[in-house]
Amino acid sequence: MMLTTVIDAYVAKQRSLGMRFESGDVVLRRFCRAIGNRDIGEITTQALEEFLQGSGPLSATWMLRYRTLSGLYRFAISRGYATFSPLPTVLPKLPPPQTPYVYSKEELGRLLEATSILRVRNSHDVPAMYRTLLLLLYGSGMRIGEALRLTLRDVDVVEQVITINDTKFFKHASFQSGQSSPRNWSGILSAFAACIRGLTINPRFSARAVFGRGVMIRSSLGSSMYAVPLE
Repeated sequence: MMLTTVIDAYVAKQRSLGMRFESGDVVLRRFCRAIGNRDIGEITTQALEEFLQGSGPLSATWMLRYRTLSGLYRFAISRGYATFSPLPTVLPKLPPPQTPYVYSKEELGRLLEATSILRVRNSHDVPAMYRTLLLLLYGSGMRIGEALRLTLRDVDVVEQVITINDTKFFKHASFQSGQSSPRNWSGILSAFAACIRGLTINPRFSARAVFGRGVMIRSSLGSSMYAVPLE
């Protein structure tokens, strides 16, 4: 069976179990582009090793790809689409995981100041929008994906409560201001809600459309800044 057909069936099966499977889908589509759409039985161990290695140094990406492809081949074998898995049986020794970096308040201040250089076309609102998003992440500890999925009805400015739907582990959570919250938490919430409301009054409208995919902060921050102690 052709690789794209197997991938489509596997992704559909994972999502039928309630998984978003977004990163897995990206890995599998990239794998298909890298080796070409061929019969899954024709894929060699060498082709798999080249994809797993990639063009850069050995990193945790290798294991992410390996686990994703392992799931694909288990599925393919169980359905009779493949007879065996050509994945390598000897795994390389990966470098130790990167130690999370904790931003100091001075560094966070410089980061917020740097938002002044952000521009999208001729919009003058971008610096304030991203400054607001950074403060929201700093004050709540949310993941970037969780913040971008927030809608107007998730932000209660009066009670100062944020309801987080579809967290990383498919649960619901809420964050309410407390002793550890920034002193201007109410203002941060109001500003964030205003960013969304500036484009629509639809309570289902997501912040993702306002901030795009968050590339401007995702690539440089990751999740390390959320560990900064709050006072």
